[in-house]
Amino acid sequence: MRWSYILPRFIFLALVWAFFFFAFDPVLKWSLKKGMEKAAGARVEIASVKTSFLHPSFYMGGVTVGSASEEYSNLVEFSEIKFGIEGAPLLEKKFIINEAFLSGLKFGTPRKTSARLPLAKKEETPQFVKDLKEESKELAADRLGDLKAGASTDLQVSADSLSSVRVYGELQKKYEEQYAALSEKADLKPYQARLDGIKARYEAARAEKNPVKQAKDYAGLQKDIKKLNDDFQNDRKLIEETAAGLKEGLKTAEEARKKDIEAVMGKMKMPALDTKSLAGMLAGPAVADKTRTAFKWLAMARKYMPDNSQKRILKTDARRGRLVHFPKLNAYPSFLIKRMAVSGELGLDAPLDYSGSIEGITTQPQIYGKPLTAAIKGAKGGRALDFKALLDNTGTFMKGNLALKYSGMAVDSLVMGSPGSLGASVTGGTGSFNGKLALMGEDLDGDAVFRIEGAKVTPAAENVKFAPLKAAVVNSMSGLSSVGIGVKIAGTLKTPALSLSTDLADKLSGAFRNAFGAELEKARADARAKVDAALKPYKDKLDGLASSKQQELKGKLDAGQKSLSGAGDDLLKGLKEQAVPGKLKLPKFKL
Repeated sequence: MRWSYILPRFIFLALVWAFFFFAFDPVLKWSLKKGMEKAAGARVEIASVKTSFLHPSFYMGGVTVGSASEEYSNLVEFSEIKFGIEGAPLLEKKFIINEAFLSGLKFGTPRKTSARLPLAKKEETPQFVKDLKEESKELAADRLGDLKAGASTDLQVSADSLSSVRVYGELQKKYEEQYAALSEKADLKPYQARLDGIKARYEAARAEKNPVKQAKDYAGLQKDIKKLNDDFQNDRKLIEETAAGLKEGLKTAEEARKKDIEAVMGKMKMPALDTKSLAGMLAGPAVADKTRTAFKWLAMARKYMPDNSQKRILKTDARRGRLVHFPKLNAYPSFLIKRMAVSGELGLDAPLDYSGSIEGITTQPQIYGKPLTAAIKGAKGGRALDFKALLDNTGTFMKGNLALKYSGMAVDSLVMGSPGSLGASVTGGTGSFNGKLALMGEDLDGDAVFRIEGAKVTPAAENVKFAPLKAAVVNSMSGLSSVGIGVKIAGTLKTPALSLSTDLADKLSGAFRNAFGAELEKARADARAKVDAALKPYKDKLDGLASSKQQELKGKLDAGQKSLSGAGDDLLKGLKEQAVPGKLKLPKFKL
């Protein structure tokens, strides 16, 4: 027996075994902790991590993830997560989990120690949250009693002071970049190259002596010409639809224009009258922080969602190649949790127990071929929770639907408005929430309604010095016992756009009109005229750019269509003349 050969190998295997037995779990625990801290931007605690290799399994318990925006609060915590891993797919470096269990899941729980990381960057406030909070300041009480006659005629409005000018500048740059990409896509060269290839094959087929092979070649040419026609028409349609869709950006400019008008009204010492502005003032602060947390979760989820293999028309890369997967029969994704059972508590004072499942969690949804679905429910003491989600990333673009209903929640207090302005305090009552959100690619479309019934509404108008307005505000809200807040959601995951409404805004708008009469409407018309006059050169420039670029695109597409149509008709005519009667049917070539 050669001990010099056996002993070193035995020692090596013993060291490998010792590492996995004694050190692997601590190293994995440290790696998971650091990775989760990087994702959350806050401290993470993990009580224990256990793995098994004989029967592949994983366990992690006592996990708390701190909040980057609230130092002594947890973003999420859970008691444990555990699952077994299929052995055979591991040989292909595939992690396939049939059943996972996540229990004790809670949100927004308090913590005793700070969640801040020493070197972590301060979490930046999203722009839509800033906008919501700014809207709440547009109706400062100190200007409500300072209506100044003639203020609208004295005020000068410069283009530099308008946010809509900045929006028009950004849209101009965006239009130029996107039209350049569309113009490149509309280039005839790739189609001309294909057409030249068809012509060369046509000449070769004409010279073919074997009539059977010649007829076969003619039939193939016919199919290729039709394919060329279809490809061009599909590209043209997509280009024209994308170009038309660029006009949607003008909605953003129009919203900025309306805010500029309200800002000019503020400089005139005139408060806003429209219910949209009043709703932003009343509901903005209450909605801002709640939606910030919700969209943070959505953005985090989107960050780790796999991309589609197919790209959009405007996605341009330096490389022209494409990575194509050819999965074998019964192929596995790289990572898949077929089903995860979830249970936990919602709320802190009187927590509501809930349970449900999430199915189809995978890094390669197009290989797995099934959408991710979630269904979670809970009921207790008159309260009910129902959450459903579907995320389909198996096609050409991602589609998703979320729906959340939560009824019977107790509402201690809700403060609407902000200090130094008008507002209301809502105490007691029972609240209900009903919201839905649709995702198409990166685009959002949804709405939500939060309603409180059986409450006491107390107007907060002590800062208003203008006696007629103060009396009108108090009278408009006195006796109310219910409050509703609505949110319309649009935009994208990166830049969501929220529009607020509340029935209190209707009451407040009526109070304003009773107090000020027609003076405000006259000031608004003057403010609108001043803003439009300052904005006109920038608006005309953008309109001219969009019009000229669309004409340029149309000219390129029409020229390409004419060129391909003429050449295609000539080829089909030649094929028809050369074809054996009754053996080959050739359609008219249309572009």
